[in-house]
Amino acid sequence: MNFRLFALIFLIAGSSTIYAQNLGSIQRGQRGYSPPARQQDAGEPEKPDVNLLSIERADMYQEILDIDVFTKEVLKSYLKDYYTATVDIGYDENLKFDAKRELINAERKKFETSLKEVFTEEQVEKILTEEEFGKEKKKYDKEKRQEKRKKKKRKKNKDDDGK
Repeated sequence: MNFRLFALIFLIAGSSTIYAQNLGSIQRGQRGYSPPARQQDAGEPEKPDVNLLSIERADMYQEILDIDVFTKEVLKSYLKDYYTATVDIGYDENLKFDAKRELINAERKKFETSLKEVFTEEQVEKILTEEEFGKEKKKYDKEKRQEKRKKKKRKKNKDDDGK
């Protein structure tokens, strides 16, 4: 019986020393601490999809400027060309900042010239201001979000009334 008691004490003491040795490698105050994951290189940022961007912006301008479908399609074509040129310039690593700025300003002038063929002076000014500052886009996106919330709310109320 003394042998069994001795063996039991030996096993308990042995396992606790192994556990204590494991904790000894962790510095005091850091038990349970896991270091943050390493940040991986993001690589090159992805270029925005100019097709999708031009479609979204053309839809927005159609509502803001109250233009017809044909004019919207013409505007979408102009926007796509403008966005393609500016994105290519912006993501060109061989160009310096000043050179990029000059090229983008030249593209903006071409874009303005092409818009003047189809739109009135007021409409051109609104489009160019929006492309530069983007205030109307924020309002447009906010209105769309509110509209979606109202639809969800109506649908939820309708489902609740039906039960």
